[in-house]
Amino acid sequence: MTLAYKFDIYAQAPLSRQYVFVDAKSGAILGTDSIIKETNTPGTATTVYSGSQPIVADKVSATSYRLRETGRNAGTAVETYNLKKGTSYARAVDFTDTDNNWNNVNTTLDQYATDAHYGAEKTLDYYYANFGRKSIDNNNFAIKSYVHYSRSYFNAFWDGTRMTYGDGSATNGNKPLTALDVCGHEITHGLTSFTANLAYQKESGALNEGFSDVFGNSVEFWARPTKANWKLGEDFNYVIRDMANPNAYQQPDTYLGTYWVNVVGCTPSSTTNDNCGVHTNSGVLNYWYYLLTNGGSGTNDKGFAYNVTGLGLTKAAAVAYRTLTTYLTSASNYLNARTYSLQAATDLYGASSNEYVQVKNAWDAVGVGGGTSALGKLSESKTAQIYKVVADRNKATVVFNSTTSDVKNIEV
Repeated sequence: MTLAYKFDIYAQAPLSRQYVFVDAKSGAILGTDSIIKETNTPGTATTVYSGSQPIVADKVSATSYRLRETGRNAGTAVETYNLKKGTSYARAVDFTDTDNNWNNVNTTLDQYATDAHYGAEKTLDYYYANFGRKSIDNNNFAIKSYVHYSRSYFNAFWDGTRMTYGDGSATNGNKPLTALDVCGHEITHGLTSFTANLAYQKESGALNEGFSDVFGNSVEFWARPTKANWKLGEDFNYVIRDMANPNAYQQPDTYLGTYWVNVVGCTPSSTTNDNCGVHTNSGVLNYWYYLLTNGGSGTNDKGFAYNVTGLGLTKAAAVAYRTLTTYLTSASNYLNARTYSLQAATDLYGASSNEYVQVKNAWDAVGVGGGTSALGKLSESKTAQIYKVVADRNKATVVFNSTTSDVKNIEV
């Protein structure tokens, strides 16, 4: 028998708790006993929208796995739950599998849950690989997805804490909205709430929706380039928007142009006017990003002939990300977006760079003027932030700085 000390060692990142037994005389480690039984175990998922993909699940026992992991990108938890067509998050249960080879095709459409889990993992990986960001708050905020929300619910949304996905309706052949670009879109709403806090109304709300489309599609191009395109919703048989051709789905590709929703004098309402056209006017930012990435030429709705040379996805995303996370605030508008994206291009590539020129050309193409003058910055400085977000790793609280209200759920 050996006299030994027993130490209880608990670590937050990477998560672990072990009893460590140390020889009282020599200091040698005699053994360890893992107390936390959860295990991040690589598995395979037969997703509906993205085919066979690697995922990480939690090994509960030799014959039981669930859609959870604890250590994504140095400590982010990713958890996917089953609402079983209810609306009570407290009653959600785990999706489970017996061998970590997820191919759970059944009448309740559980196979779509792995799309949500994979989509969350890939979105986190995209932000970490390209920008070094650890989850939406850059501090390992837990990413929780809830699938099978309600009945015949044709939408998905971020509610300030988690992602929720409906199973679709007869409108789209009852296909759940867990496609990769939608996952990236919803999670980016969360990122926006921790950075620019773009108020979900009028032009700031259009930018909020636009940046979610920008990075939702960027995630798709990055994670599965052979199946990616500029449409949102094509996987579940119902195209919602097309960033390459906003007019095709009644969105403007020019500021104040065809399909633009007039926000002057508009009182935001989520039930009667889409908070003054946030899902419509986002088309301007979408087309700006498409042109900045791919390039293009033509004449916009204001009669301006444009010619943009594309920068490619990596550089376009870098400019958009820095604009969103460094410069914009809750009350930002399109003029501010132009001014500060030019500043972002200057920061990244220099004021005399081709990248700067193409950012300017792309804004000219979509009819957002203002040049490089202080006009956009002046507008920003004179407008107080509408709200700010106070957060910890698992929840976010919105604190309003005015009487302006915002919707609870930010939808596709």
